[in-house]
Amino acid sequence: MILDHLWTAALFSLAAIIFLTQLAWIWIVHKRTATLHKLEKLERTCRETSPLVSAIIPGRNVAKWVERCLSTLLAQRGVRVEVIFVDDESDDGTAELVLERFLKRGVRYVRIGTPPPGWLGKNWACWRGFQHASGEWLLFLDADTMFFDECVIADALGRCGEGLDAFSLTPRLDTGALSSKIMLPLLQNILLSLFSPARSNDPQSPQAILFGAFILIHRKVYLEIGGHQAVHGRILEDRALASLLKGRGYRIRLLDGSERFGAEYAGSLAGYMAAIKRIVADYSLTHSLAKMKYYIMGAAVLFLLPQAALVAASLYGIAPLAVLAAASMIVNVAANYLELRRMRVKYAPLYAPLTVFANWVLVTALIEAYLSFRSGRLGLTWRGRRIEI
Repeated sequence: MILDHLWTAALFSLAAIIFLTQLAWIWIVHKRTATLHKLEKLERTCRETSPLVSAIIPGRNVAKWVERCLSTLLAQRGVRVEVIFVDDESDDGTAELVLERFLKRGVRYVRIGTPPPGWLGKNWACWRGFQHASGEWLLFLDADTMFFDECVIADALGRCGEGLDAFSLTPRLDTGALSSKIMLPLLQNILLSLFSPARSNDPQSPQAILFGAFILIHRKVYLEIGGHQAVHGRILEDRALASLLKGRGYRIRLLDGSERFGAEYAGSLAGYMAAIKRIVADYSLTHSLAKMKYYIMGAAVLFLLPQAALVAASLYGIAPLAVLAAASMIVNVAANYLELRRMRVKYAPLYAPLTVFANWVLVTALIEAYLSFRSGRLGLTWRGRRIEI
């Protein structure tokens, strides 16, 4: 009899937790919608601007993307742009492509060597690129950035004329790879609900976000905060720069640019695993690692428990629990479907059910990163370079 009571209590507790995961997913959908509503889009005006903009593009083994990046960048109008491509020891044909196709079109090519001790590659490349720049405004772009129209930079610079010190845009992330269709909806839902980019525009909020795919910053301000030299060892240098700027009272602005330019995020399952570990690594370097285990436990409950409960309840014929677990998974898939639609993925209804696998990838990457840090070091491979943190 006692065992029966314990079993009933355990089932009731499990059902209650799974019901809470449903509510959590409904909250995520609500917060996501509210964030998208608050995040202003960059208006297309195409007005002429006069300041010189130095576009600095760091790149390591980016032959797959650099041609479309530089081509669409050079097609920008209404603005004077000098283009500086910083080659971070590429060995995949990047150098040959840039030198043969873009040197004669005015692109300045800078080849750099191994970063100094304590520097990460991208930060070193950005800093070296700045040393060759002469513009009043500095525009840091990722080499996988691609512009969809010809007035993005001019319109961004026009907004900076409203008294801004730094300006950034959120891109439309590429969903060509199957791994991106599976992983991005979950990651985007987490970002939009838990770390709302819209809060970055609120002077009263400590949250500060810039997206590395497009960061426009006044030269004087960049120097005053110490530029990339001040964040030379940070993995998420865009977030670090944003915190520096906002913490010192500079005006930053983040707008939705997803209709006007795009970028790659990871592009492969291994890439997404590494990207998640980079986020954990940056968090662990700036916050308490001890808190990570609580975040992992919460992620496991929200993302994995309903799936595990559905399998167990189906095997043991516990219909009410199976219904609750299925309902939670349905809300999860529905939330991801909304993101697939927003990212304009064709056949979104077919891909949406596959996004439940992203839950396992996310939790696995979190656990691996946490255990690596607990053991002393976290090793990452990014663009063919091994990083030990």
